[in-house]
Amino acid sequence: MLRVLIGMLLTGLLLVGGQAVACEQDCIDTHQWQIGVAIGAGVRTNPLVDGDNIPLVVLPDIAWYGERFYLDNDELGYQLAAHSDWAAEVFVNINKEAANFAFWHPANIFSNLALTNSMIGPSAEVRRAVSKDDVATRHWAVNGGVRLHWRFENAELQVSTVTDVSGVHNGGQAELNYSYSGHIGAWRWSVTPGLIWKSARLVDYYYGLDDRDGVDTSLYYEGRSGWYPSLMLQVTKPLAENWLLLASMNWTKLHKGMTDSPLLAENKIRGLFVGVAYHF
Repeated sequence: MLRVLIGMLLTGLLLVGGQAVACEQDCIDTHQWQIGVAIGAGVRTNPLVDGDNIPLVVLPDIAWYGERFYLDNDELGYQLAAHSDWAAEVFVNINKEAANFAFWHPANIFSNLALTNSMIGPSAEVRRAVSKDDVATRHWAVNGGVRLHWRFENAELQVSTVTDVSGVHNGGQAELNYSYSGHIGAWRWSVTPGLIWKSARLVDYYYGLDDRDGVDTSLYYEGRSGWYPSLMLQVTKPLAENWLLLASMNWTKLHKGMTDSPLLAENKIRGLFVGVAYHF
């Protein structure tokens, strides 16, 4: 039960990008804990064969920033430089790829979400399918990396690269994200298109099939590296002191080095969350 809860919370952090209470980094007071929580209804789809879609009901947001060191949800880092127009940091965080392989029991934690079936639609037909429940365990990994920020008026460009420092798969990934935000009356919105690259070692560890899995040799598959796009939209509106309305949506189109695997039933991951957030 604890393992399921931890996995769901980490996946929730991935969906909302650690901004459940929509407090920008420049509003965080140094040497003070910033704690918030968002409560609502949402779901993140699981692209795996027999993968359970992940309900998002309670999303935590925890941060502490010192002069250099910081903790931001599942990320621990050190700021190498922090200026008004650019910044750089080194960090470690949890690679969330294994979350798709965990055995979820949503009904044991929170009530069923009516929006799940209407959002997801029919499953894609799979000719060479292997259930995630019939393969060897895919373990959580820890990333270590560096991130650069370039800040503009109402926008920010981020470039990051990470490698597996835990020795689980010895692969890596890189991300390029551009975020643009604005206001419409009391509403604040941001849109973030991105590109993600994952190495062959990372993809093969999670989505490849070989003798470790005990499946028929005709189903063996070697994962390949590749780029794929993502898009995130977040909208917030203040409701009262420390309270705001929050809606977050994201979409990711997986590359063929992943989706050609018999473990994959979908070539997309979609996420949606609507709720209210409180910042303590």
